Amino acid sequence: MKRAVFKLYGRASIQRLVFTACVIVGISACAESFNAKDLEEKYADASSQFIELDGNRIHYRDEGEGEAIVLLHGTASSLHTWDSWAQQLSKTHRVIRMDLPGFGLTGPDFLNRYQVNDDVVFLYAFLQKLALKKVHIAGSSLGGRIAWQYALEHPDQVETLTLLNALGYEQESWPPPIQLAQWPVFDTMMTHVSPRFMYDLGLKDVYFDPQQVNDTLVDRYFELSRYPGNLAAFPKRVKARLDRDSHLIKAVRVPTLILWGEEDRYFPVSSAHRFHSDIRQSTLRVYEQVGHLPMEEVPEASVNDFTEFLALATTD
Repeated sequence: MKRAVFKLYGRASIQRLVFTACVIVGISACAESFNAKDLEEKYADASSQFIELDGNRIHYRDEGEGEAIVLLHGTASSLHTWDSWAQQLSKTHRVIRMDLPGFGLTGPDFLNRYQVNDDVVFLYAFLQKLALKKVHIAGSSLGGRIAWQYALEHPDQVETLTLLNALGYEQESWPPPIQLAQWPVFDTMMTHVSPRFMYDLGLKDVYFDPQQVNDTLVDRYFELSRYPGNLAAFPKRVKARLDRDSHLIKAVRVPTLILWGEEDRYFPVSSAHRFHSDIRQSTLRVYEQVGHLPMEEVPEASVNDFTEFLALATTD
């Protein structure tokens, strides 16, 4: 039914309806805030660590032993998106994941540095801080965009590259919250207006199976977005130049795995095939009845494909 309504009214109309509904709910409800300490108690665990890096306090987790795997999450997400992967991979590898600046328990960059080049500089400094010289990098969505750029700029540090529904090619459309945050006036409003029901709608929009979107999942995305400074960072984040440098992708030279949910309506599967065509040493896996987040929607299948890829890549 939701998909039929989307087709009936069109994307722009749905955006207006969502925003109008938000206003009707009331600014006071939308502006509910959460205490940083309370969020850290809820969403950090025994494996969580915090380090100071270039003026920011970075939340990350470093689990397991062996060859290092770095996992990069996407827009409006957090390191928790990789929970299932980390649980499995940490049995045989050292798994490092962090909340990127502007998201999760890291909070906003104190200088509002949110271009891809800024993220590459951040990741380099982070890996240097952990004394990591060679890593396997996997990135989802925005994280994938950062990952392939990092592989271009620091190929000697990247053993393998894995892209999950990654940004890379010019977008025909964006998910409604990202689209709204790029518009004048709306961008300012969205630094204050972001009620929980928008996260419920948004997750059901990017997951293929809405039955997988439960209260715990929605709460996580919603509450971490209310970590002090994250709401204000969001419009700045999504205005970054993310989909205009596709001509660079052909220069990627590291072994690459491309994992893609076939039903991703905003990051179409045609982009997966373009990555596969442009990157010489690449392998492609497409999942039927999966949307934008394979590592959350089909964690077992996607992590098994990843571990198989690593085994082959490290024995070649």
